[in-house]
Amino acid sequence: MSERKGYNNTHLKYRNRGIVLQLIANEPLSRIDITRKMGLTRMAITNIVTELIEDGYIEEGATKEKAQVGRNPILLDITNRSPLAAGIYVARSTVYAILTDIRLNALYIDEIPLKDETVDSLKEKICLLLDRLMAYRDEKLSERTILGIGVSTIGPLDPQKGEILNPKDFFSIEHLPLRSFLEERYRLPVFAENDMNASALAEHLQGSGRDYDNFFYLGIADGIGGGIVVERNIYGRNSISVGEIGHMCINFDGPLCSCGNKGCLETYATMPIIMERLKKASGREHIALTDFEELAEDELCDEVFSDVTEKLAYALTNTVNLLDPQCIVVGNEGVFLPEKYLKALQSKIESRILCTGYKSVPVRPSAFTLGAPLYGSAAVVLARLFAGELI
Repeated sequence: MSERKGYNNTHLKYRNRGIVLQLIANEPLSRIDITRKMGLTRMAITNIVTELIEDGYIEEGATKEKAQVGRNPILLDITNRSPLAAGIYVARSTVYAILTDIRLNALYIDEIPLKDETVDSLKEKICLLLDRLMAYRDEKLSERTILGIGVSTIGPLDPQKGEILNPKDFFSIEHLPLRSFLEERYRLPVFAENDMNASALAEHLQGSGRDYDNFFYLGIADGIGGGIVVERNIYGRNSISVGEIGHMCINFDGPLCSCGNKGCLETYATMPIIMERLKKASGREHIALTDFEELAEDELCDEVFSDVTEKLAYALTNTVNLLDPQCIVVGNEGVFLPEKYLKALQSKIESRILCTGYKSVPVRPSAFTLGAPLYGSAAVVLARLFAGELI
């Protein structure tokens, strides 16, 4: 059992600084706006804002027009000298790098394909990407520091150690200590999350989950996973296994899953399974994700999409009954599911949950299309910044 820790004045000071910075990252605000949103005294907000200006995070910008008589308040905005976040996304076939600003705008993206890797060769490719990213920063953005390196990776992951454990179908790589070797090489703080948690963080900061305190991120790709945001924080941040909706049983007598159980959601609704069923239904040998809208007009393909929607609804109804999210964000390759099936999914969930008739559960596509896990790697760093840990 982990120890509970209290909060001293210093911790609260940095936590409040992080909150102010996040509010301004969401939109330019005046000091009065921030005071109203946070409920702190004007003097406290004035002191925090002064410190953030001195440290190069924010600056005074345009004035805010108002109807009342009196001086127009000055808006505070993020400076073009503010620090940056670096990220690495380890996927099954490719490793990516990204450099973003505090608003999660991508300033640099790079990638290297993976093939027949070992622990050492994977480390080399990650370092090559980060070396190129650092060189770009030195050349183009030398006045801006890097806050830290975030890692978004396929799991299972030990987030406390920052260690990739034993992902299936990943070159037999096991126990890769990402955090320790990256911190030693780059002398920067390193934070790691599994790709679903990282994606949920990206959606929370600047995506489809931004307006919600609680939501569930559903990632559909080669597998199916989830990220849970509760009170604007990732649930189970220190857990090795959380949000594994793909291994929720929806048919106790169903097909055998790779996990050893029967009838898991992953046996019905992963993207490879969806694609294979669509090929058979359409008679096509090759299908791309961008073909989904067209295929949805075919009667047999519509039956496939509708059946997948039904299976997803079984699992997500259970999820809503357990977690009571305000919204479900569908991401990874799931963003290519045509809109009418997302609407059908929402309708099925709302008609089956315990509080049917009293609760709406919007189902929205990811704001980052396929990029949520990549942007999520930088979001892992920014989440720490806004929590007051890096400020």
